[in-house]
Amino acid sequence: MTEAKILSEVPSLVPLYAKAATGGKRSNRTSNLKTPALAVKGVKVSASRDEEFRRVAGAPPVDHVANSAFFGHVHALIMPLQMELMAADDFPLPMMGLIHTSNTYRQLKPVPVGEDVDVEVRVSGFRAHRSGTEVVHEATVSRDGEVLVEETSVYLAKGKKLDDVEPLDDSAGQSKRPQFKVPRPTAQWRIPGSIGRTWAKVSGDWNPIHVTGLTAKALGMPGVVAHGMYTASRALAESDVPGGAPFEFHIEFAAPVIVPATVMVAITRAGEVVDGEGRGGTDIVAWDRKKRRPHFTGHVRDV
Repeated sequence: MTEAKILSEVPSLVPLYAKAATGGKRSNRTSNLKTPALAVKGVKVSASRDEEFRRVAGAPPVDHVANSAFFGHVHALIMPLQMELMAADDFPLPMMGLIHTSNTYRQLKPVPVGEDVDVEVRVSGFRAHRSGTEVVHEATVSRDGEVLVEETSVYLAKGKKLDDVEPLDDSAGQSKRPQFKVPRPTAQWRIPGSIGRTWAKVSGDWNPIHVTGLTAKALGMPGVVAHGMYTASRALAESDVPGGAPFEFHIEFAAPVIVPATVMVAITRAGEVVDGEGRGGTDIVAWDRKKRRPHFTGHVRDV
């Protein structure tokens, strides 16, 4: 396995988006990368920033016994390295327009607030998708050589193919999404039109689709899109995961949330019975009330 290139600091996302917006045609059409992995040592897990993430997502204050950083905060330490990898000149897919399709976050031990951690992100592979090509990132957050968090993030480039990635054989139609069955709602989220800018201020993710209607429409969206990691963070905040406990949170993103929006939510906790079946862990589903299509489906379980 290729060793990660060490960066002196976590990259800023704004110049990476600017580079992606002005970038030309990609010359590399294969999965071969000069630098498939990046790392930053000694990243401070800011207490004030963690507090802001919790406030915006509606998460409870940090448990000072567990002293565990919030999921959305930890992802925001990982994401800039993902973007740096995808902004590289030899990265074969266009960074601007990539869609975050799924995320799996495994907390093995608490990420301590106020302490320094090491962050590493690696492009683990490319794979065919019914709509294009996906790139898979594997990340770790560690301290003193011990892995605290593992995260797998998948991004889709629609309409893009790579020369050395086998096309998807979907003759049996297995890649099609199962028909969405609208569950019984347990909550209703009213998400303001300003949430994109609010989350961007906390996370540093100023992707133009999240900022204003004009910039979102210039990139082909019908309006301002709420950050997927905002909705994921809010979902996890409402799932009652103990602060320092080991857990895995998997989320599949579907239709974007165009704000302002009213989003229907169903949270089914361990032991509850739905449609005659008992549930283990916590299921979280959000959907468009009028169009009756999902925004995301997620699941939290112990590890």
